[in-house]
Amino acid sequence: MLHVPLPRQRIAWSCVLDDTPALWAAFVPWLATALGPGGIAVEDLVVHHAAPLRHDIEALCAKLGVRTLAVPPFDARSPHCNKLRQLDTGFGDARRVVLMDVDTVFAARLPIEAVQAPIAGKLVDAANPPLHVLQRVFGAAGVPLPQVRSTALRDADQGTARFETLAGHFDGGVYVLDARALRDSIGPRWTHWARWLLDRAGILERWRVHVDQVAFCLALAETGLHADLLPGAWNVPTHVRAAQADDSAIVLHHHGRLDAHMRLDGELVPGAAPAVARVNAAIDAFTRATFDNRTFWNHRYAAHPALGSGPGSRGEALALKRAWLSALVALAPEASVLDWGCGDLEVTRNLPCTDGTGVDIAIEALRVARTKRNDWRFLTPAQFDALDGRPRDFVLCLDVLVHQRTADEYAHLLHRLAPLAQLGLIVAGYDAEPNPRSHIHYFHESLRTTLASMPYILEAVPLMETRDTTLYFAATSEAGRALAYNALEKSRAA
Repeated sequence: MLHVPLPRQRIAWSCVLDDTPALWAAFVPWLATALGPGGIAVEDLVVHHAAPLRHDIEALCAKLGVRTLAVPPFDARSPHCNKLRQLDTGFGDARRVVLMDVDTVFAARLPIEAVQAPIAGKLVDAANPPLHVLQRVFGAAGVPLPQVRSTALRDADQGTARFETLAGHFDGGVYVLDARALRDSIGPRWTHWARWLLDRAGILERWRVHVDQVAFCLALAETGLHADLLPGAWNVPTHVRAAQADDSAIVLHHHGRLDAHMRLDGELVPGAAPAVARVNAAIDAFTRATFDNRTFWNHRYAAHPALGSGPGSRGEALALKRAWLSALVALAPEASVLDWGCGDLEVTRNLPCTDGTGVDIAIEALRVARTKRNDWRFLTPAQFDALDGRPRDFVLCLDVLVHQRTADEYAHLLHRLAPLAQLGLIVAGYDAEPNPRSHIHYFHESLRTTLASMPYILEAVPLMETRDTTLYFAATSEAGRALAYNALEKSRAA
């Protein structure tokens, strides 16, 4: 007898992005692990955005074929309720829909087939809000009170902290919903109760940020739909010191606790270390394959500003670069400066120059830089091309070349900047392959060799070496060459 396989019961996986640095940064780990350990097909992903997609995220989704949908914000009073905009989406022939917070990651495939009820979720990890507030809300809403459930967050330091909450008061990180119930019953009532709560400003007291979760609890109780309780492994928090007994974690909820490379910090959940390691390996592999400088640096400057652009912009290297730049600019006191790849402006913030322009691909870096020199102009590369484009006396490109992924990008950047420099291009890069290498550093050719081959450069004068890089003054005019040697003589005399 011929056995014909049953068609796959399609599941749609959905998240919502908003214009906050933490959510932009969280998206890459979510996507990396969904396509990796999560085993999800790209065509089953739906990414909603309640603000215009940041350009790097838009490019990534387009490259991979991820479906994106622009949605209007739900209500200015509660950005967290933007997740409810997913309820208006047509998920095609999907039988189930999994709504997720974007600050979650997959350590393994979620066994959705184990869910039998039309709704499933995990009870909240903390009493936010506490039971007496929930009871008062339900009384005011006229919705029958669901069963009281006792639950706990296992704390590695303080043991098990038990508390009571209502059945259906689920953590918003993972909701599993029958597509028909989402469309016809739970979805419309969820929206209704969210607006009802927002119109009653004080009803949730200081727990108003949890409007979306309480509204879901009200909608579930009102519709009477049966819900399965998801095991804790389906939504493990890593931002609190919760004890994880074994490596059962499937979804980790990091709440933005990511390191400078967008990897999970698993320090607070030592029991989940193998799951965290799988997640981080998947994130590393994904970022190596899809690396975009914009994504990396936006996260770095937003979440880890003290690191700046790395060792080359801090400590002794920073002091030496500042000294050389100040000496050069002092020899041409009316000079204009274009700082390409200005980052957080730590290197050039004190330059005695009023005609200054900073350019960077990272909008979070520009946000920081603007606070340090309000007399300078700050632009992205695209804005510079569209709104400016004029030459400057000095063009700086200090910690940028080493992050150009391809030889073409490396060469294109140098040939783009050199013609803009009327006196000289002050540039740092590798003269030899760095050791060790990383997925954010690239070596294509000795910078000395590249500069020597460029028709715009009269002479490349080495100024200093720091770690693996050399800082050059690439003179583009005789006046610039004279200035460079003048600065060298003053340095030797000092």
